[in-house]
Amino acid sequence: MDNDSTVKMSKGCWKFDEEDRALYIDIEDDIEDDRENKVYSCWDQTPDILLEEIFSYLTIRERYYASLVCRSWYRAFKLPRVWSTFTLEDNTLTRGKFNYHSGWQYVLDHMRASACLNKVGRNFRSLVFDPMLNFYNLYEFMNMISWYTERQGSDNTSVAGVGTHIRRLKFTFPCNMANRDDPDSIRLFGTGGKLLEALKRLMRNLRNLRCLELIDLMLDTKEALHLMDDICANCTQTLTKLILINTTRYYCPLLHVGVFINLNVLVISPQNLHEDVIDLIGYTKLQHLHILQNRYSQKDTTMRLPTRKAWIKMRKNNPHIRVHFEVESYKPTDILLPIDLLEHGSIPCHSIVLNTPNTQISTSTILNHGTFFESTIRVYAFKGLTRYFAPRNFSQRLDEAIVQFCKMCPNLHTLMIRDKISTATILEIVSTAKNLRCLYVRRYSTLKKCDGDWLKIMNWSPEHYQWIKENSRSYESTEKEVSRILNYRWHMLTEREFRDQMVKLYL
Repeated sequence: MDNDSTVKMSKGCWKFDEEDRALYIDIEDDIEDDRENKVYSCWDQTPDILLEEIFSYLTIRERYYASLVCRSWYRAFKLPRVWSTFTLEDNTLTRGKFNYHSGWQYVLDHMRASACLNKVGRNFRSLVFDPMLNFYNLYEFMNMISWYTERQGSDNTSVAGVGTHIRRLKFTFPCNMANRDDPDSIRLFGTGGKLLEALKRLMRNLRNLRCLELIDLMLDTKEALHLMDDICANCTQTLTKLILINTTRYYCPLLHVGVFINLNVLVISPQNLHEDVIDLIGYTKLQHLHILQNRYSQKDTTMRLPTRKAWIKMRKNNPHIRVHFEVESYKPTDILLPIDLLEHGSIPCHSIVLNTPNTQISTSTILNHGTFFESTIRVYAFKGLTRYFAPRNFSQRLDEAIVQFCKMCPNLHTLMIRDKISTATILEIVSTAKNLRCLYVRRYSTLKKCDGDWLKIMNWSPEHYQWIKENSRSYESTEKEVSRILNYRWHMLTEREFRDQMVKLYL
């Protein structure tokens, strides 16, 4: 080996690929002529305010590699906004450790975690715990955050400011322990024990929370009754948003939600509601009450909403409150929205959002919703792509029921339809719902036709019938007329667009 090659091999570095395998890369010096003619970009002169925004979207590994590009990006790595949201996942701040029984495993590296908290821990504003299967890493990191928050730089092993600026805490427990290869199977387990103690210790130390999200804890009744004690003591006036989804698996009223006097948004599952809870909510400044069931919630005859008397009293004490129903279900046998006309007709329902791809919504269900909440409902949405057979026959479709619903609910401003409808029905919807602003339909499920059954049902004038007949012959004509009525460029959504479409509940 000659001297030139020896020098060239000595100038190199190690780099990790996507599979964490180490690769040795030679660094070759540029020829002097090439160096003079090379044109460099100006990305190193990007303003810090833009770099902060860009770096905040990167993962920790990507931020590190970006910081090696130039001095400006190295400085941006430690800017406060970059670390405003910290998300802990299974492989965050871990190292490989060989176990003779399980092979290589990723365990929390306490040295890396300490270095992270010492350097950028004071910049955390939002702390997010995604569903993790390594409970040891989750338990250890929560205890480390709590320890730093309690110490606050009182000794040489900690720094001041960690945890004091955190305004949002989100904790999601992986309650479904079924085989990941079978996404439709569900085996539910709740948290508890040492892991619950670490979570309660962390919540006790975060005294300036404004948003708390606890999802799928599935606690026992005894554990759930004391879950929020410390939060009630520390954040009675500061908490503005509280999300408690499936705090318990079975019926267990949570009275704690009624003591936060400045609460603006409350998301809770029906098994944790009671007449007393509704009564307490009426004396707060709550504006939005979301009653939510996700795919792990109980959906059977045991689910009951509070009685009529409690809703009337809540509405009297807090006339500005809006109730939102959100249901996610993948089983055709699930019972959706246990609403009774006599008991729940006085609920100030603002929106109903159903994500039930395996359950076909019946005509009677749509008409019942319109009868119950005709004066209050603003948003009505059927999300997701259907997984059942959708008939093309007019008598078996939902066209007539949806148009009737639009007539019953004059304040409706958002409508999402996933089932088969015709272009004539779309035109009739936008001409009937005078306050409609957002209409979402699937192009794939829209039929280019004007069904003759409409003439038997509706009392259309000759001009109106001619207008619908002419503009329902093509997608382009329908989209043009809908755009004219809604005063913006409207189009039917593709399957991907419809699946990813977010429904705005607050307009």
